Amino acid sequence: MVFDVLFGIPSIVYGAFGFTIMVYFGLRTSLLAGIITVTLMIIPILARAMDEVIRLAPPELSDAVYSLGATRWETSKILLRQSVAGILTAILLSFGRAIGDAATVLFTAGYTDSVPTSLNQPAATLPLAIFFQLSSPIDEVQNRAYATALILTVIVLTISLIGKYFSKKLSRHKI
Repeated sequence: MVFDVLFGIPSIVYGAFGFTIMVYFGLRTSLLAGIITVTLMIIPILARAMDEVIRLAPPELSDAVYSLGATRWETSKILLRQSVAGILTAILLSFGRAIGDAATVLFTAGYTDSVPTSLNQPAATLPLAIFFQLSSPIDEVQNRAYATALILTVIVLTISLIGKYFSKKLSRHKI
């Protein structure tokens, strides 16, 4: 129930909450603050998706394993093996939500065009870079935004293809 509520909260609220905590402790925008806030946003998504995947395992499977005299630990390993493709999908779903999030990071990690060299420096996500670069009147900066959009698309496509590959590979060996 708690994860359902946390799952439905918009990312801008997570960003505002993270920013409020940062102000309370006197912290500045930084890559570390962005990482922590995005992690807090993703945990409910990941937990809820994994819970649904594990619930999809047929109850007859655990009954069959128990009837063969397996322990609770052995049964959980078999159920995990049955659900591994769905768990991988849940991880990729969470990762996709994190990589595309802009609101949370804008509040907590700030925005900069430079690559941070430490966790205490401001950082930007690719969607933020695209947004700010496209709003520039300079053609060269807008071209960087299009290149950034292409890079983001390639990253998402690569992650999807890797996920599909491992999902097929792991689902061949179902018990």
